[in-house]
Amino acid sequence: MRRFRFRLQKVLEYRALQEQWAKEAWLEARALRFAAELELERAIREKARAELILPANVEEMQALDLYLEKLADDIEAHRAIVDTLLLEEETAHDEWVDARRNHEVLCRLRERARKEWELAKGREEQKALDDWTNSRREAS
Repeated sequence: MRRFRFRLQKVLEYRALQEQWAKEAWLEARALRFAAELELERAIREKARAELILPANVEEMQALDLYLEKLADDIEAHRAIVDTLLLEEETAHDEWVDARRNHEVLCRLRERARKEWELAKGREEQKALDDWTNSRREAS
Protein backbone atom coordinates (compact mmCIF):
# COMPACT_ATOMS: atom_id res chain seq x y z
CA MET A 1 0.00 0.00 0.00
CA ARG A 2 1.23 3.47 -0.72
CA ARG A 3 2.47 5.80 1.96
CA PHE A 4 0.10 8.10 3.80
CA ARG A 5 -0.25 11.44 2.06
CA PHE A 6 -2.44 14.23 3.41
CA ARG A 7 -4.02 16.14 0.53
CA LEU A 8 -3.98 19.43 2.44
CA GLN A 9 -0.40 19.14 3.77
CA LYS A 10 0.75 22.40 2.14
CA VAL A 11 -2.28 24.22 3.54
CA LEU A 12 -1.55 22.72 6.96
CA GLU A 13 2.05 23.93 6.80
CA TYR A 14 0.93 27.41 5.75
CA ARG A 15 -1.62 27.54 8.57
CA ALA A 16 1.14 26.58 11.01
CA LEU A 17 3.21 29.48 9.69
CA GLN A 18 0.25 31.82 10.00
CA GLU A 19 -0.23 30.73 13.59
CA GLN A 20 3.44 31.31 14.34
CA TRP A 21 3.37 34.78 12.72
CA ALA A 22 0.21 35.73 14.60
CA LYS A 23 1.70 34.57 17.90
CA GLU A 24 4.87 36.57 17.27
CA ALA A 25 2.80 39.65 16.42
CA TRP A 26 0.81 39.23 19.63
CA LEU A 27 3.97 38.84 21.72
CA GLU A 28 5.47 41.92 20.08
CA ALA A 29 2.32 43.96 20.77
CA ARG A 30 2.40 42.72 24.35
CA ALA A 31 6.04 43.75 24.77
CA LEU A 32 5.26 47.21 23.38
CA ARG A 33 2.42 47.60 25.87
CA PHE A 34 4.64 46.52 28.75
CA ALA A 35 7.27 49.07 27.70
CA ALA A 36 4.61 51.80 27.50
CA GLU A 37 3.31 50.86 30.94
CA LEU A 38 6.84 51.16 32.33
CA GLU A 39 7.12 54.65 30.84
CA LEU A 40 3.76 55.57 32.37
CA GLU A 41 4.86 54.32 35.77
CA ARG A 42 8.12 56.26 35.44
CA ALA A 43 6.21 59.46 34.66
CA ILE A 44 3.87 58.89 37.62
CA ARG A 45 6.84 58.35 39.95
CA GLU A 46 8.55 61.46 38.63
CA LYS A 47 5.42 63.53 39.23
CA ALA A 48 5.09 62.14 42.77
CA ARG A 49 8.74 63.00 43.41
CA ALA A 50 8.31 66.51 41.99
CA GLU A 51 5.25 67.14 44.15
CA LEU A 52 7.45 66.68 47.23
CA ILE A 53 9.75 69.54 46.23
CA LEU A 54 9.35 72.67 48.34
CA PRO A 55 10.09 75.78 46.27
CA ALA A 56 12.20 78.47 47.95
CA ASN A 57 10.74 81.41 46.06
CA VAL A 58 8.08 82.46 43.56
CA GLU A 59 10.17 81.70 40.46
CA GLU A 60 10.85 78.16 41.66
CA MET A 61 7.13 77.75 42.45
CA GLN A 62 6.17 78.87 38.92
CA ALA A 63 8.79 76.60 37.38
CA LEU A 64 7.59 73.70 39.52
CA ASP A 65 3.96 74.33 38.51
CA LEU A 66 4.94 74.31 34.83
CA TYR A 67 6.94 71.12 35.35
CA LEU A 68 4.04 69.43 37.15
CA GLU A 69 1.70 70.49 34.32
CA LYS A 70 4.09 69.01 31.77
CA LEU A 71 4.28 65.78 33.77
CA ALA A 72 0.48 65.61 34.01
CA ASP A 73 0.28 66.03 30.23
CA ASP A 74 2.92 63.34 29.77
CA ILE A 75 0.98 60.99 32.04
CA GLU A 76 -2.22 61.54 30.05
CA ALA A 77 -0.34 60.95 26.78
CA HIS A 78 1.20 57.75 28.17
CA ARG A 79 -2.22 56.54 29.33
CA ALA A 80 -3.62 57.11 25.84
CA ILE A 81 -0.69 55.21 24.35
CA VAL A 82 -1.16 52.32 26.79
CA ASP A 83 -4.89 52.17 25.99
CA THR A 84 -4.17 52.10 22.25
CA LEU A 85 -1.50 49.45 22.65
CA LEU A 86 -3.84 47.38 24.80
CA LEU A 87 -6.44 47.42 22.03
CA GLU A 88 -3.79 46.44 19.49
CA GLU A 89 -2.62 43.64 21.78
CA GLU A 90 -6.16 42.32 22.18
CA THR A 91 -6.67 42.40 18.41
CA ALA A 92 -3.38 40.57 17.85
CA HIS A 93 -4.34 38.00 20.49
CA ASP A 94 -7.71 37.41 18.83
CA GLU A 95 -5.97 36.96 15.47
CA TRP A 96 -3.56 34.47 17.03
CA VAL A 97 -6.43 32.51 18.61
CA ASP A 98 -8.19 32.38 15.21
CA ALA A 99 -5.00 31.27 13.46
CA ARG A 100 -4.39 28.60 16.11
CA ARG A 101 -7.97 27.36 15.75
CA ASN A 102 -7.62 27.17 11.94
CA HIS A 103 -4.38 25.24 12.31
CA GLU A 104 -5.89 22.84 14.85
CA VAL A 105 -8.84 22.13 12.54
CA LEU A 106 -6.46 21.02 9.81
CA CYS A 107 -4.44 18.98 12.31
CA ARG A 108 -7.61 17.14 13.31
CA LEU A 109 -8.49 16.57 9.64
CA ARG A 110 -5.01 15.15 9.08
CA GLU A 111 -5.34 12.81 12.06
CA ARG A 112 -8.75 11.65 10.88
CA ALA A 113 -7.38 11.01 7.39
CA ARG A 114 -4.42 9.11 8.88
CA LYS A 115 -6.78 6.90 10.93
CA GLU A 116 -8.89 6.17 7.85
CA TRP A 117 -5.72 5.33 5.92
CA GLU A 118 -4.55 3.01 8.71
CA LEU A 119 -7.95 1.26 8.74
CA ALA A 120 -7.83 0.81 4.97
CA LYS A 121 -4.25 -0.46 5.24
CA GLY A 122 -5.31 -2.93 7.94
CA ARG A 123 -8.22 -4.16 5.81
CA GLU A 124 -5.94 -4.54 2.81
CA GLU A 125 -3.39 -6.50 4.84
CA GLN A 126 -6.14 -8.68 6.31
CA LYS A 127 -7.52 -9.33 2.82
CA ALA A 128 -4.05 -10.32 1.63
CA LEU A 129 -3.68 -12.69 4.60
CA ASP A 130 -7.13 -14.17 3.97
CA ASP A 131 -6.33 -14.66 0.28
CA TRP A 132 -3.03 -16.31 1.18
CA THR A 133 -4.74 -18.57 3.74
CA ASN A 134 -7.44 -19.55 1.23
CA SER A 135 -4.86 -20.28 -1.43
CA ARG A 136 -2.94 -22.49 1.04
CA ARG A 137 -6.14 -24.38 1.90
CA GLU A 138 -6.98 -24.91 -1.74
CA ALA A 139 -3.47 -26.16 -2.39
CA SER A 140 -3.69 -28.80 0.35
